[in-house]
Amino acid sequence: MSAKVEVLKQSELLNRLVLDRHTTEEVGRVTQLWLDWQAHRVVGLTCKSGFLGGKKHHITWEQVNTVGSDSILVNSLKEETESETLELLESPIGVEVWTDAGNKVGKFVDYIIEPETGAIVNYLYSSSGWQGMMDGIYTLAPVAVSSVGKKRIIVLEEAVKNSDQYTEGIHERMSQAAEFIRSDYKKTLEDMESLKQGVPQVTENLTDQAKSAGDKFKEQFSDGKNSSQKKDEE
Repeated sequence: MSAKVEVLKQSELLNRLVLDRHTTEEVGRVTQLWLDWQAHRVVGLTCKSGFLGGKKHHITWEQVNTVGSDSILVNSLKEETESETLELLESPIGVEVWTDAGNKVGKFVDYIIEPETGAIVNYLYSSSGWQGMMDGIYTLAPVAVSSVGKKRIIVLEEAVKNSDQYTEGIHERMSQAAEFIRSDYKKTLEDMESLKQGVPQVTENLTDQAKSAGDKFKEQFSDGKNSSQKKDEE
């Protein structure tokens, strides 16, 4: 069985394999989650299987047995999905995020789920740079959501001002990379300068060592030559 996970993003569930807990048969892959904005929790999901995803199953969250790292195990699939007609509550990924003061702050991009109950831990939105906010993904508590429509959601402005950054944006990462390159380039120049300044000293040391070795060789050669002459004279 797949290991249970504590929290995960809606996007991480999409295309996740769904298996029947009792028959072990493959039900399909997740294509959609149903989100109840009033209760701030996921109430079900849709998965597709077959040729070009032609076969569709609607599954309530109560039918979910386990959400693992690789798959979702579900119970009583046939009985409940055939006897109930479930209304699909689409997750409005991509809708605009506005504050109750009339300011556009970004786009709704994802949400974090507690798998055991389907409860929303945090909503995630991308910043549009409102009030100098860095680009990136920010968290928004469920209680901050005021109203929801097909094109936009309205949230409490004070909550947006105090929202935490979830991930850095591309511009911030590029800025950090540029700073690293500048720092690395500066260090490289300093190292080259140090090497450049050290070359004469190294050359001088090598020259001294070579001269000393040459003098010793000459001395030894001279001593050997003198000894040989003395032997010849004897």
